[in-house]
Amino acid sequence: MTDANRDRDPRIPEMGSVPTALRMFRVNWVAAELRSPSGVPLQAPDFVSRLGRAAVVVDVRTAEEITGPSGYIPGSVWVPQHDAVSTLARLDADTPVVLVSRGGERASDIARELEARGKRFVAALMGGIVGWRQIGLSTVRDPAVLDRRGEIRWDEPVWVPPKKLLAREDVVRHVGQPGELQWIKLASLLVAGRMSCVDGRDAAGVVGTPGGDAGEFIACLATLERLTGRTLRDEDLRVLLLRRLDAFGHFSLHTDVHASNAFILSMRQDQRLDAALSNVFEPLEWRRFLRSPPPDVRALVLEHLVVPQHTGCGHLRLSMVDPDGYGVRAGLVQSLYRVFLGLRWEGLEENEITVLPGGHSEGAVLRVLLDGGAETYSRIPLVSPMAAGSQVFVAHPQVSAFLRGQLVRFLLRQDDLDVCRAGSEADVSRAVEDLAGRQLERTLSNLAPGLPVFDVVFGSRGVEVRSAGAVPQATPPVTATAGGASH
Repeated sequence: MTDANRDRDPRIPEMGSVPTALRMFRVNWVAAELRSPSGVPLQAPDFVSRLGRAAVVVDVRTAEEITGPSGYIPGSVWVPQHDAVSTLARLDADTPVVLVSRGGERASDIARELEARGKRFVAALMGGIVGWRQIGLSTVRDPAVLDRRGEIRWDEPVWVPPKKLLAREDVVRHVGQPGELQWIKLASLLVAGRMSCVDGRDAAGVVGTPGGDAGEFIACLATLERLTGRTLRDEDLRVLLLRRLDAFGHFSLHTDVHASNAFILSMRQDQRLDAALSNVFEPLEWRRFLRSPPPDVRALVLEHLVVPQHTGCGHLRLSMVDPDGYGVRAGLVQSLYRVFLGLRWEGLEENEITVLPGGHSEGAVLRVLLDGGAETYSRIPLVSPMAAGSQVFVAHPQVSAFLRGQLVRFLLRQDDLDVCRAGSEADVSRAVEDLAGRQLERTLSNLAPGLPVFDVVFGSRGVEVRSAGAVPQATPPVTATAGGASH
């Protein structure tokens, strides 16, 4: 995301010196990192939960604590406090490590010592295991973790995955044991989580749906517009998005490096922005600038942002270039972008943008299912799209449908707006489900034609992977002209 090889933070390598995906992982780590008043590096539970297997999570508590009522983070390694520094000091300086204690104090001491010894990506989990559980993330209590004391099991992700079709055996190996995955309660996902796009370039553990939070919101809004014949103005969208944030918390969407570079180049060529961009070069400077551009150039920045070529989410971009095929009003997606960014620039931190790296190399589509369906009390597995040295599209259709139903119910109660007086909940829900299903098929058939589909079913007895055919070719395929998301 930069047009100059000028990185202020030594942990972020120059363009071309490491794979783009690894570079973006390090940019995201540095951007998310917080510092305590005494200088201890910290990472928040939400960020750590989305790291998946891209980092080593080390629990430094006692044996009694780690198998006690609080449990431990799935996939973490047990290294008692008195052994932690000597054990972890042997790891490569760039191995990402997150340290966990009860409230964070012991982990902070160890993180400070390891950083002093040259570890560049080490942090304590903010709030410790208490903070982890408080936001609805799950733990396990299997005493087998004690038998693996000090065993650092970490395979660095394949940051430049080859394009290959995955077989069922590859998916079984990727999913592994349910006890190694991280999980979030569906009830917590309602108010403190986020839906990510099905995009395979995300190294994090995700709950996936086309377009993530933004894609779900667009499907509901487009349905309301069609049923009522009303057009949402930007000011209406602002009201609805603010109310949705008040009710459900986070709202996220993603872009990618290709679209971001095209956007930056476009702004660089606009002489009206020369003064505003005179000191903006490296990735963290761009992040700071785009988090809150100077008020006098925000309209210009939006002018460059809300075009398909600068939209890194394949689902949202396809919705822009093929509104009829996606059942949305032309301009609706652009309107949501304008409102989303406007609120973010006003300081609304719940509006989040993730920048994904590189091009697509997906080798399969995974439909993550829960045996018995999704309920408010269900635990939802966070599945990483980086799989078997390749990538996969990850969708959670049952969870998406459950949350979509909640969103429909919420929107219909905003009946002070004409567009929300769309009919009965049952009728609107059916219409939204029909549109969401159509959009999912259209996105996958454009971005993943011919890929094998697997149903990954989680139940009380473990996980089962079932072959479920292949994605059909779109007829005709949509030409998407931007970024790395088109195939």
